[in-house]
Amino acid sequence: MRLSSQMIIRMLVLFSSLLGGAAGIRAQTNPFNSVPGMQGLQGGQGGGQKKSSKDSLHHRTGLEDTLTLTFRYMDSTHVYRLDTSVSNFDKFYPLPANYYSLSNTGNAAKPIVFMPNLQPGWDAGFHAYDVYRFTWDNTRFFTTTRPYTEMEYLLGSANEQDINITHTQNINQNWNFALQYRLTGGPGSFKSQQANINNYRLYTWYESPRKRYHLYAGFIFNNIKSAENGGFVSDTGLTSTVYPQRFQIPTNLGGNTDYQSNIFNTALSTGTHYTEFQLMVRQQYDLGQQDSVVVNDSTTYYLFYTRIRAQHTLQINSYSYSFIDLSPDSSTHFYQKDYNFLSTPLPGFLLEDKWTQFVNDFSLFQYPVEKNQSQYLTEGISLEDLKGSFASKVKDFYNLYAHGEYRNQTRNKKWDIELNGKLYLEGYNIGDYSAYASLGRSLGKRVGYLELGFQNVNRTPNFVYQSISSFYFSTPVDLAKENTTQLFGYIWQPLLKLKIGGHYYLMSNYTYEKNYYQPVQTSGLFNVLQVSAEKEFHLSNRWTWYGDFDFQQTTNGSPVHVPLFWTRDRLVYQGRFYRKLNLAMGLDMRYASPYKQDMYSPLLGQFFPQDQITYSNRPDITAFVHFRIKTFYLIFRAENLNTLSLSPFGFKANNQPYVGYADPGLIIHFGVSWGFIN
Repeated sequence: MRLSSQMIIRMLVLFSSLLGGAAGIRAQTNPFNSVPGMQGLQGGQGGGQKKSSKDSLHHRTGLEDTLTLTFRYMDSTHVYRLDTSVSNFDKFYPLPANYYSLSNTGNAAKPIVFMPNLQPGWDAGFHAYDVYRFTWDNTRFFTTTRPYTEMEYLLGSANEQDINITHTQNINQNWNFALQYRLTGGPGSFKSQQANINNYRLYTWYESPRKRYHLYAGFIFNNIKSAENGGFVSDTGLTSTVYPQRFQIPTNLGGNTDYQSNIFNTALSTGTHYTEFQLMVRQQYDLGQQDSVVVNDSTTYYLFYTRIRAQHTLQINSYSYSFIDLSPDSSTHFYQKDYNFLSTPLPGFLLEDKWTQFVNDFSLFQYPVEKNQSQYLTEGISLEDLKGSFASKVKDFYNLYAHGEYRNQTRNKKWDIELNGKLYLEGYNIGDYSAYASLGRSLGKRVGYLELGFQNVNRTPNFVYQSISSFYFSTPVDLAKENTTQLFGYIWQPLLKLKIGGHYYLMSNYTYEKNYYQPVQTSGLFNVLQVSAEKEFHLSNRWTWYGDFDFQQTTNGSPVHVPLFWTRDRLVYQGRFYRKLNLAMGLDMRYASPYKQDMYSPLLGQFFPQDQITYSNRPDITAFVHFRIKTFYLIFRAENLNTLSLSPFGFKANNQPYVGYADPGLIIHFGVSWGFIN
């Protein structure tokens, strides 16, 4: 048996050596790299740290066949490197492990851990597909020594396919552009679940040779199509022998829909269609002190220490949110029964809200310490123009709001302070505000990093709750502003590989849907308490247990229903073999304690609470094998092993994450990811 295992490993090494190319990636695998504040412990961009000649794109010695690639997010000074870990599947898959969809990847989804909306200002209110969107907040602005392309292809049973292509290159040391395309889709295991999601992102950054002028620009386009079935007519269909095929189980919507195996078929007869186009241009001009480092007789590396920065940001966005049913199924009376809609069935209908948004922002930055660019004070003013097109009319809105921020990561990287706020002065959202404060402290390697924070948000309820919206079916109601107070704290202990965090939310006027379409607000205060922990247990030289645990508790009678605890545990055999092969294989398990799961309103695209039904689900179990050689990854996963039933035999003991919906049976995922260095 030992000889057989070695032969398999040698074959994997030989196979991917043929594919991987001659180049490698300098990658940072520190698990704390993505944690705010921990980057300061590892060294980063700020603090006036001098750069060696090897950090320059132009001057490298002996590294001509090596890629050095870093990136940062738009409003962050921290520098990140590519994640080269092999045990975590989330980086390859559009749906993170802590999100649960209606059944099929690409269908509506929400996190199992409660996350309130903490953004003041205008909000159209359609968030069930946010996890699949490209946004400017999750856009990585790269710096790379050589052109780099990454291609991912993931194939799942039931014809699920996921394609992700990323390319970036520096035109010169001061100018980079990048593009990304992602396709997520599949027909699903049950009726009328087909999803087809296309995401596009093209963007660039430029810095003048003397580092005074900066430009960030690009566009994002999200095209989300997801069929809707309204849930099962009865959950008994899951265990009935009358429906040997899962696709035959009756659903409330899409009763006449045929099974579609082609993910490139974008026709939608019953379901949700959201499109978003976002154009952004940000320009910055700096005043400050110039310096330089002479590398050799012919080359000088210019430095610039900003003291004052003027910034202008222009955003032009358009959004379309629609629900379509070309042939409503009159046999279930779903619309009449649950929405008081279509009392006389129509041959077909379309509900649609359209928005255009123009945002002009001018901000002024001040850097009090010359060589610490991570300490700054900013204040700004924004003018937002909105135009909404609804079924009955077109209406214009505007907002004028001020914002400010103070950040200070001290030069010794021991303290990290952040204060920011936003206040709406005029317009549709007048009186909305957000106030945020956090204090972080590095307490050394033995203790770790501690952060404490506070936030209070006052916000207008989402526009979908306004009677003018095309998705409003209830009698008009007056809604007050929502108010949420958040207290939070984290501690990261790198030596113990332990993270512990806590959140306390105090909420008033919380707005939600009831009975599919009726907007209501809570009349009093309620709270949500969350405690989370992440820990790595090294059981032996090769075996590691990654444990994630979340505890949640809400006030009795609150409209927020969450499991008392949720856990994800990965038992992984991993290591490096023959110097090139990085292998990880094992079990990935998720479990949520029984609770009153939410329901879903397909017409409005909203999850909403219910108080009658509690599902007791089995743990989700996945077996996996992942490996990496240089820039080549191979992924094999057998998911939902927990659905195995012995009588009758088959993978049909489905978990039900939401009322009327069920996870699929056994799903096999096979995927590859390959990075090309040009």
